Amino acid sequence: MAMQEPEFTEIGQRLARIRTGLSDLSQKAWAEKHGFNPTQYNNWEKGVRRIPVEAVDRLCDTYGLTMDFVYRGRRDGLADSIKNSV
Repeated sequence: MAMQEPEFTEIGQRLARIRTGLSDLSQKAWAEKHGFNPTQYNNWEKGVRRIPVEAVDRLCDTYGLTMDFVYRGRRDGLADSIKNSV
């Protein structure tokens, strides 16, 4: 029986690109910096769980991201500096 891919894999991949593109922090350090539980954040990046809107909103406000980018991968609306980083 084939293993099923986590439901939110693409969102998790974008979260990882955001973290690595905008910082040199580990998952744990990034989570703690933004007030997220490190285990929860790990599940978000792995795509096991969907990051809640409130958490995405915090990242959007801090880094100039859009919810459309995080949830849907749409790059329009992102500043060029962010597009080049993530």
